[in-house]
Amino acid sequence: MYRTILLAYDGTRESRLALREGADLAACCGACTHLLAIVHLPTAVLGGESLAAGGAVAGEINRFQDILDEGIERLKSRGLRCEGHLEQGEPIEVIVRMAETVHADLVVLGYHRRRGIDKWWRSSTSAQIVERLSTSLLVAIRNAENPPAVTASSTPSTGS
Repeated sequence: MYRTILLAYDGTRESRLALREGADLAACCGACTHLLAIVHLPTAVLGGESLAAGGAVAGEINRFQDILDEGIERLKSRGLRCEGHLEQGEPIEVIVRMAETVHADLVVLGYHRRRGIDKWWRSSTSAQIVERLSTSLLVAIRNAENPPAVTASSTPSTGS
């Protein structure tokens, strides 16, 4: 079914849910997983407009490397083949490019339902990724009113 799964991961509850769901699929399919962490920095920082930007950039890179390492350990502890990728840039651009680079059959993202103006404001991001990806997309949804009861360290039962 799926041979290569790309999982976007930033350590949030939503991305941990996506990691679990993607790991379940990878285990069922015997797929190779690629875990992607994206450092998204403001243009002003990247443009070097601040003398302190170097420290801020290095700090963010280190923070996301730790997040990526933690995610890789979660996947490997489930016996999955995993390769980690730490990239910088606009998340949509990076996800689409990485999906093409690793020849992903499936991209897995976490999502948190939004309300009010935030829902309207962010809706274009979701549409952009659907329009730009040339592969299947799984969106693991955590609803604010009904968060998952499963903890990050638990594993789903197999029914046996």
